Amino acid sequence: MNNYAIARVFTRIADLMEIQGQNAFKIRAYRNAAQTMQELTESLEVLAERDELESVPGIGEAIAQKTRDILATGTTKLYENLKAEVPETLIGLLDLPGFGPKKIQTAWKELGVRNLDDLERAAAEHRVRTLPGMGEKSEGKLLEALAAFRRRKERLPIGLALPYAEGLARLLLQTGAFERLELAGSLRRRQDLVGDYDFVASAADPAAAIEAFAGHSEVREVRERREGHIQAVAQNGAPMELRVVVPERFAGAWHRATGSAAHLEALARLATEKGLDLPEIQARAGSEEEIYAALGLPCIPPELREGRGEVEAALGGLLPKLIEVSDIRGVLHAHSTWSDGSASIERMAAAARELGFAFHAVTDHSQALGIARGLNPERLRQQIAEIDALNATLPGDFRVLKGIECDILPDGTMDLPLDLLAELDVVVASVHSQQRQDRETITTRVVKALESGVVDILAHPTGRILGMRDPQDLDMDRVMDAALANRVAMEINAYPDRLDLNDVYARQAKERGIPITINPDAHRPEHLSLYEYGICQARRAWLEAEEVINTWPLDRLLQWLHHRHD
Repeated sequence: MNNYAIARVFTRIADLMEIQGQNAFKIRAYRNAAQTMQELTESLEVLAERDELESVPGIGEAIAQKTRDILATGTTKLYENLKAEVPETLIGLLDLPGFGPKKIQTAWKELGVRNLDDLERAAAEHRVRTLPGMGEKSEGKLLEALAAFRRRKERLPIGLALPYAEGLARLLLQTGAFERLELAGSLRRRQDLVGDYDFVASAADPAAAIEAFAGHSEVREVRERREGHIQAVAQNGAPMELRVVVPERFAGAWHRATGSAAHLEALARLATEKGLDLPEIQARAGSEEEIYAALGLPCIPPELREGRGEVEAALGGLLPKLIEVSDIRGVLHAHSTWSDGSASIERMAAAARELGFAFHAVTDHSQALGIARGLNPERLRQQIAEIDALNATLPGDFRVLKGIECDILPDGTMDLPLDLLAELDVVVASVHSQQRQDRETITTRVVKALESGVVDILAHPTGRILGMRDPQDLDMDRVMDAALANRVAMEINAYPDRLDLNDVYARQAKERGIPITINPDAHRPEHLSLYEYGICQARRAWLEAEEVINTWPLDRLLQWLHHRHD
């Protein structure tokens, strides 16, 4: 079994345990182990043969033994016991906002609900309102949530799709049937939501490569097959598409499959104006650079190929020099064990230094977010003292910044005293409560906070959770006007299920001259590298490094943070 198949077993164990209401720490351990397994580049089977499973972080003796069981039999006793107690079809309900494990279990036991269709039917028949804690209004909201949930689930968040697709590409290359295999479509363009796993490959024998793909363990079902092309369903339920060509045709096939349709149409029009034919150019080209050069263009980065004026910009020599991962010098939104993080300030700072950063801001939650152990004024002052003491021990080329992620309260006031917030290096403001306020109320609320004089960054501005929660009903024109007027940076929250601002709003902010910051919203050391997803979003927004404040040298950043209201 490959790493992904083994990880799926542990994920399902965690899901079923969660529905049963079992120990949260055990559930988290299984989820973390599954995530680690998916990210490993070495085979778990090889590690088991060398008796090195327990050398992998997060895989202890118990999980290692279960891994050996899965390798030997395809399952483990715990998983089989859980499946006998809880229907696996209930797992799909865990992603439904506002309908947690306890309600799932009650709906199953009392109403016979086993999946989304059952739940929707029960709500339509007014049976859900009979459950404890439910009523007519909550039943109506549930029906609305189900409809929205189905719409959102039509596309995959890139944070789930990209690691899986990259891992699957590595597995397919290991079969030896492919000379080259690359991601294409919306995945290559790094859209925040993708419709399928799109691959393009070259092989000396395309038919044999198609056969190798069809027979791979990660392919659940083949839907359509024709010469050089196959459509299938992955084991995780997502659609997949693979095109295989002979090596000399790879560049053109990859270019076509990357898209988008609007970008290719713009190139086709340009080719026609020049008396050329785009398909002929693609068929002859040995690289994508040759395709664009034949049209008198520089090679347009995949993230920009959306038909949003990139061809015209390329013709005019106006393409931006897009921000790169290597441009980031530090993060300005991260958490520690002082609130809901899993590592100390010292450990998070050490991880930031290991990444080559020059600064790391500690921005734990403020007191209103009690569920996250938010800081009151007294605890914040204690944290400030700890950061000062830590900085005294660190080399001069690295600094931990004192900050807070301060809640914007429902009336638009800040969750901590303004004079205390003014003492900090960085104040990150965000909305975590009453996110369904009407458009006027929530817009006025955010604008009032930006006008408080203490806010440096507006975090995850629209509050969306990809595949889970729609954006707040904000008037973004008013919010951006306030950010510009008050010299507040707007965040691209790089945590993969947020990616907020989206690319469209981030480009609007760029065009208005609003500073941008890209942050992983890290709650554990390994989250710090998630800023790379934000870089993808920033590139789609045409952002250059200079327009992102955490690419600046520390002295320039501190000058902006401390004096921007002068």
